Amino acid sequence: MLLSTLVIMGLYCVLVLWSSEPVYFAVIIAMSVANGALEPLLRSALGDCAAKDEDRALLFHLRYYLVNIAGALGPLCGVWFASNNSNLAFLAGAIAYAILAACISASVTRTIIATNREEEVPIPRLLKVALTDRLFMTLFVSNFFLVILYAQMDEPLTFFLLFLETANINGIIASINVTNTSVVLIVHLFLMKWLIALEEQKAVLVAFFFLMLGLLVVAFNRAEMMELWLVAIALATLAEIIAMPLFATVVDRMAPVRLRNSYMGLYMLSNAGAAAVPFVAALVIERFGGGPLFLASAMLCLPVAYVSFRLLSATEIKEKVAEEVA
Repeated sequence: MLLSTLVIMGLYCVLVLWSSEPVYFAVIIAMSVANGALEPLLRSALGDCAAKDEDRALLFHLRYYLVNIAGALGPLCGVWFASNNSNLAFLAGAIAYAILAACISASVTRTIIATNREEEVPIPRLLKVALTDRLFMTLFVSNFFLVILYAQMDEPLTFFLLFLETANINGIIASINVTNTSVVLIVHLFLMKWLIALEEQKAVLVAFFFLMLGLLVVAFNRAEMMELWLVAIALATLAEIIAMPLFATVVDRMAPVRLRNSYMGLYMLSNAGAAAVPFVAALVIERFGGGPLFLASAMLCLPVAYVSFRLLSATEIKEKVAEEVA
């Protein structure tokens, strides 16, 4: 974690000193690699902070909420710096990661040394353990499709608006972003306590229900009403604030203690499902229009929701059996 944070901090410093297109591309690639190593470890370390299993959901919801606050403020700050022709935004990023490195050094490292919970596991053995873990693989596949389905409300929706030659498209896209941010920062804050208390099986069904409704609204908005685009985004964002922290919590809880870092890293590979979405969606929209794409995505929510529901039910049964045996 320290190495990754220091690498990212150094890359931000590179952007402060040099500003050219090749440098930007190289830094983006290097940052992606470093963040890919850092993020699973930070999530695993967050799980270690939970005194009880009941605390894990709260921690992951708080993390999700804070990350989205940063995600909302970061671009605004970047636009202000860019409008003033200043590279100091990159310096702010370097300072932020310097603070993170100090926090890791002061707290996380000490905790890991004290618990000494991570053992050296050969990659072939790790993959064998993970691939034979039916619950983990079901969760991996469920999140893979969840990410693909939710990603339809991002670039594909923008492509669809362009395809329809929608009037005032810039205003609509800006309103969509404001709606997404508002739901995450306001609605999530008020619903957090209820979401943490909600049974996991019910939570996943509610999440996919909202996502399916959002996709259906997009598919059947033939009148191209701006209000319906915003309703669709609000519904999909509700699904996001329920499902994303929920799945991370389940992985953290179900992973073997000494393999939690590795499990979290493997789990995050399921987010790669969204990588090809913009390209495939653009091809589908160009040939068939957006209606069939969003309608098919909505229908796909049903089997994925069923698999996820069965997964969480099996997880609960497994945990109850383990408690009875203990």
